[in-house]
Amino acid sequence: MSEIKITTSQTEIIEARIVPKSSCYIIEIVYEKEEETTENQQVAGVDLGVNNLIAVTTNQTGISPKHD
Repeated sequence: MSEIKITTSQTEIIEARIVPKSSCYIIEIVYEKEEETTENQQVAGVDLGVNNLIAVTTNQTGISPKHD
């Protein structure tokens, strides 16, 4: 329907969305990516919150929050 072509390195695209904005269109390409394993790696996650200032979690054993 259009001669516009968008190149991508992905071979199996699940979904393509065209989102209208006030002065342009945003094109979103949805595809699946296999998760990287975190085996034998130390990982921490940080979430900036609305009700709480921050929430932190880790996969390291023996780590506990310090209270003052």
